[in-house]
Amino acid sequence: MYYTYYVQGAVWCRMWVMRLQELTEVVGARFDGVVDVSSIVVDSRKVVPGSVFVAYKGVTIDGHEYVNQAVEKGAVAVVGERPMELPVPYFQVSSGRLAWAKMVAKWYGNPEKKLKIVGVTGTDGKTTTVNLIYEMLGVAGKKTAMVSTIEARVGDETLDTGLHTSSPDPDILWPMLSKMVEAGCEYAVLETTSHGLEQERFGDIEFEVGVLTNLAHDHLEFHKTIEGYADAKAKLFKRSKVAVLNKNANMYGVFEQAAKKVVNYDLAQDIRGITYIKEENAVFQKSEFRYGDEWAGMKTCLLGDYNLENILAAANAVRLLGIGSQVVVEAIEKVRNLKGRFEMVVNERGLNVVVDFAHTEQGMRQVLRMVTDKLIKGEERLIVVFGCNGERDRSKRAPMGKAACGLADMVVVTTEDPRKESVDQIFTDIERGCLEAGGVRGETYWREDDRRQAISMAINKLATVGDWILCLGKGHEQSMNIGGVETPWDEVSAVKEILAVSEK
Repeated sequence: MYYTYYVQGAVWCRMWVMRLQELTEVVGARFDGVVDVSSIVVDSRKVVPGSVFVAYKGVTIDGHEYVNQAVEKGAVAVVGERPMELPVPYFQVSSGRLAWAKMVAKWYGNPEKKLKIVGVTGTDGKTTTVNLIYEMLGVAGKKTAMVSTIEARVGDETLDTGLHTSSPDPDILWPMLSKMVEAGCEYAVLETTSHGLEQERFGDIEFEVGVLTNLAHDHLEFHKTIEGYADAKAKLFKRSKVAVLNKNANMYGVFEQAAKKVVNYDLAQDIRGITYIKEENAVFQKSEFRYGDEWAGMKTCLLGDYNLENILAAANAVRLLGIGSQVVVEAIEKVRNLKGRFEMVVNERGLNVVVDFAHTEQGMRQVLRMVTDKLIKGEERLIVVFGCNGERDRSKRAPMGKAACGLADMVVVTTEDPRKESVDQIFTDIERGCLEAGGVRGETYWREDDRRQAISMAINKLATVGDWILCLGKGHEQSMNIGGVETPWDEVSAVKEILAVSEK
């Protein structure tokens, strides 16, 4: 790779250039000519003279249909998955997505080979576990970066990973990895989703440790079956030196079989002496956790058994990296609830209002049971506001409706990124579960499609002093997709605004 210079207007500009031969070598192709490459793109609209265009069959769009357009715009080479004859060099590969990731990695100098990378996968708890590992390594004095659903952190810089994105595409991930190396990072902790693994977004990254939090029904609109979903997540452990697995995870055997070496954690065996304590306006849980051959005491504001599992997952991962128990305890006590993860909104109404990202049946049951078992006192009631994504896994909607109406006193069903799917259809799917749990419309559950109005209904019409109102599903997200358009939405801000009005 080298720099070339060109004139734009009256200004001399500099850009990176790489020989096509260097790029094609990483996808197993041979090219003996001398062709300069200025960029690698998968979107034909972004092609400029000197681009390599990579075509693959996506979920809704087939990039091969745009190859001619890319060539007309100046692509100097094309990589694709099917036989084609073109006026520019063409290289056929088995996976265009993998070829894209490997070429982008090469373009940025393979920074992934200069980092010790920890991957975290699972249906729920990934972001919390990533943050826990990040903090544990940081307290140990290790220069560490991370990429999660909420944000990416590199040194003192916080980077946006995009809307509704947990595992960024290669053209976003590798610039981040490059920044990490430039910042002197030794470790990177990555949230590795099933979509990201199935779509080869991580290229040839070899992970020091792969971590599994749990597995529940989700994303079946993409993976089709729970077996396909598990197989996608298991790809992480095939490329990890060691797998840290939740012994109680659904389909545990799939992950164990994929792993080269396994370290298990088990909530029932590795946690003891759980107690809940309230200090001023905060609630904590105390317990002891097994750390190798020793037991260590901890106090954390991360509540619920599911967070204890996240802590065990993170602790076992860093133990494999040589971190001592005292450091781990210090980091656990340092970690605060993440944005949109059981985030309590302070108010003067005497209400316990919580925003949480729980968006699966498993996640919902975990947080609702934690509230009912550990936090609710006397005559306090539990009110839930939630919806389900449009154009996504329909099979989880009825179970979520059943969980909500089965565990909460009152439920307000609303929208949550309906996209272009009929809101009536989404509600009908959810309502089947509400009815199965014995819910009565207008008495124990209601429909309010406007999410702001739904939250207002829960706070201003249904709740009384001491009640718990849980707004589930949006968490940290900063937009809501309505009709295919991303509309600004901040759940915590919306709750605060509703409370502010009602407090006047």
